[in-house]
Amino acid sequence: MRYAPAERLFRLARHLAGTRTGITLDEMATELDIGRRTAERLRDSLAAMFPQMDWADDDDRVRRWWLPASALVGLVEVRAEAVAAIEVCARECDIRGEGDRAALLREASTTLRVVMRPGALLRTEPDIAALMEAEGVAMRPGPRPMLAADVLPKLRRAILSMQPVVVRYAGRDAKEPMTRILCPYGLLYGGRGWLVAHVEELPEMRLWRLDRIISVDLLDRGFFRREDFSLLAYAAQSFGVFQEEPVNVELRFDPEAAEDAAGWLFHPSQSLNSEPDGSLTVRFRAGGMQEMCWHLVTWGTAVAVVAPEELRYQLRELAVTVAAHHGGKERTGNTDKTIAS
Repeated sequence: MRYAPAERLFRLARHLAGTRTGITLDEMATELDIGRRTAERLRDSLAAMFPQMDWADDDDRVRRWWLPASALVGLVEVRAEAVAAIEVCARECDIRGEGDRAALLREASTTLRVVMRPGALLRTEPDIAALMEAEGVAMRPGPRPMLAADVLPKLRRAILSMQPVVVRYAGRDAKEPMTRILCPYGLLYGGRGWLVAHVEELPEMRLWRLDRIISVDLLDRGFFRREDFSLLAYAAQSFGVFQEEPVNVELRFDPEAAEDAAGWLFHPSQSLNSEPDGSLTVRFRAGGMQEMCWHLVTWGTAVAVVAPEELRYQLRELAVTVAAHHGGKERTGNTDKTIAS
């Protein structure tokens, strides 16, 4: 494209002005999907254009660069699409029962509108309204978790300040809520929301359902975070949320479902292979076989579990259990017919 180099230069300038800790050359290359040498040339071009560009070496002696935000005043405007996307995400959170996250997203949207120049805001508001109308949110069937009002704000504060919390938690079969002192590391969303934390003085990380947390109180002291823990790596071990030892999974989708399946990201580690008969083989490594079964049921007979045997067995048992539960008589119009169980 004719203007691609200028566009990349401008994108890099925005990234540099949007950070206070700075970004490394490798991070520049990743953000722009370019090589390190190209990132060096773009950095040097920006340094010539903006004398106020600065740099510093971090604790690991890695050099990080940044631009003062004032350097791009008058050059950068908030796009209507960005504001509309945030508003649509807020709607989705409302539908899932995540009112706290919806409020934070709307606060971000309002802040973006505040920093826009009056003339730009006047021009883009009709576009924002039109985009929000065009991007409807489908109502997902099923129950939604109900969270105590102050649970998420307190947990976020504890995670940021590395403070342990006293949690009252209603266990699945417990007659009375239990009280635990937890060291919180992060939040995972997907279906229900989950807190990733370990009990104080016990290093093993566990998942705690947010809708079962009755109350949260911050303790007036800190805790030392495990340096070897990564929330992204922890979440990537599983197909969904539940943590298990990862296994090698191989799925075969029928030719009729291959195109649809190719558009899905089943897991970040997946690889896709089109077979001569038109079917699609999907391979990935993850734990959480129960959640895999729940998802695979939605594909009906269009998918076959090639490996592992344990996943195939669990899926078969789930199908038998569901069939037995719904066995008996089924009414179809005015005709009763018996279902084999």
